[in-house]
Order: sequence, then C-alpha cells, then structure tokens
Amino acid sequence: MKIRRGVLAAVLAAGVLALGSTPAHAIPPPPPGGDNLIVFTYYSGEQVIGQRWFGCNQPAGQWGSQNGTLRVFFTPC
Repeated sequence: MKIRRGVLAAVLAAGVLALGSTPAHAIPPPPPGGDNLIVFTYYSGEQVIGQRWFGCNQPAGQWGSQNGTLRVFFTPC
C-alpha cells in the first residue's frame, strides 16, 4: 500500500511539473483565418485614453497613455 502511494505521489508530482513548465499566453491567440491588426486599447472608466497597434504589414503605432484598463482587439486586415 505504501509503495502504491509513493508511485502515485511521484506521478502526480511529475504531472504538476510538466504542466507548470508550459508557456503562459498573456494575450489570447488571434482568430484563425488570415492576418489581423492587433489593437491594445487603454481605458479610464469608459473613456479611451490610448492605443497601441501592429499587424497587417503596416508600421506599428501608438498614441495617448499606456496606463489604465487594457482591452485587446483583433481586427481583420
């Protein structure tokens, strides 16, 4: 019985380590089906206070404040 518990504990520990080593995704992947303009929009309450964007083979850009509540948008080109 003790051996079975030891084996089970080792398997669970290995599983936790394997799952913990997978990379985290801070931004969800874009929807499938082509290139997208990725827009980071910053809000203060309901008001837009800044944006950053890149994609669609265009130069990246930004304006305004990069602080506040962040929302990410994927817009097809």
